[in-house]
Amino acid sequence: MIYSEMFSTVKGVFEKEGWAFTEVENREVITCGFEAHHTRVNLHVQVFEPMNAVSVVSESALRTSDPLKRDRLAELAMRVNHTLNIGAFEMDWDPGQLIFRVTNLFPTPQGDTKIIAGLIHNVIGEMDRISPFESLIHRAEGPELAGIDIAELIQRTDLLPEVPVQSDT
Repeated sequence: MIYSEMFSTVKGVFEKEGWAFTEVENREVITCGFEAHHTRVNLHVQVFEPMNAVSVVSESALRTSDPLKRDRLAELAMRVNHTLNIGAFEMDWDPGQLIFRVTNLFPTPQGDTKIIAGLIHNVIGEMDRISPFESLIHRAEGPELAGIDIAELIQRTDLLPEVPVQSDT
């Protein structure tokens, strides 16, 4: 298979950053995993050559068949999405699994290495950020599950890692 310039750029980003990855045979797709603050984030990066697009998708490691938990997770995704500027959470309904997707269209067939690396960092960060909230929902049962105020939950900062402050000096 002859790969596109964009896929070569994506692979180059992974190689430059020293990120381990696996190519999906006969597709312009890379799969990989990262250890984040709260969870392991598995993702795939797919190139859509005709559109000069790169899509990065992560899937939660947690799944549920419980319809009440699935409803609460869907609400979590929708409320978090309201706060996002880039990408969005989705609920893969049948397996009861959250995913996070971000896609970028590029004006040139080779793309931009900095933007591609930024998309990957964004997907890892967002899936990691939501994982403590998701875990609370997965662990809750009955009245405790029903009593979770999702709007209040996503305001909690005690579950998030501190962001280091960079100085200008």
